[in-house]
Amino acid sequence: MPKLFFVRGLFFVVISLLTLPTAQASEFEPISISYSIGLDSSKFGNATLGKVNTTLSTTDNGYVIESVTRFQGMAAIITGNNHQESCEFEINDGKAITNRYSGGRIGKNEYAVDFDWQARKVSFDTDQFIELPQGYVVDNCVMWFAAALLKDKGLGEQAMYVVDGKKKRIRGFTQRSSESVIIDTKLGKKETIKLVLERELRPDRTLTFWLSPEDQYLPLRIQESRKSRTTTFEVETLELLGG
Repeated sequence: MPKLFFVRGLFFVVISLLTLPTAQASEFEPISISYSIGLDSSKFGNATLGKVNTTLSTTDNGYVIESVTRFQGMAAIITGNNHQESCEFEINDGKAITNRYSGGRIGKNEYAVDFDWQARKVSFDTDQFIELPQGYVVDNCVMWFAAALLKDKGLGEQAMYVVDGKKKRIRGFTQRSSESVIIDTKLGKKETIKLVLERELRPDRTLTFWLSPEDQYLPLRIQESRKSRTTTFEVETLELLGG
């Protein structure tokens, strides 16, 4: 059976390396966005794996994200239960700071990640901390929205690190390229910023975002690629919720 890999939840969590200014809560309008998940595998061919539905709403201090992945076909047989993640975050100086991150199979609370930003440590278990590397820090839940906050600036020379609560690991990425491209989507033709990141020590593995300036710089396509397979998230619907 194929071993499936999904890039989850959503968008880079970026923290300031120095002091954190007063939190802002005006970067995003509340929104509901859904993506289809496609797999292109040299071993197993092409398949539609399911759909991701994500809702962003506002709080007094920032935002809450609720994201549900529903699998179909062989993916549902292999992975079993559908998956959910949730997180709360604030925006400081145009960068996202996560306050809470949890997830797991629907109906089960399988992991909760605690961040100590002052000490630069993260905990996957309440009694064990891992030191965070210097650079941008990204958790899976808020990743896609934090990518949107980069707009057309990109990562520059800094590295970005992804905190994965499900697999209890941190992966590093650096920027390979950034360019303006027009793509066809379910929402029509869109001008986007194509941002390509590559894994530290594994440049054959890339993570690519197509950010739409017209749609709050949210990614309309996300693609995780390696030699054996490519997993692609394609926007299906995008709806402003209005407050």
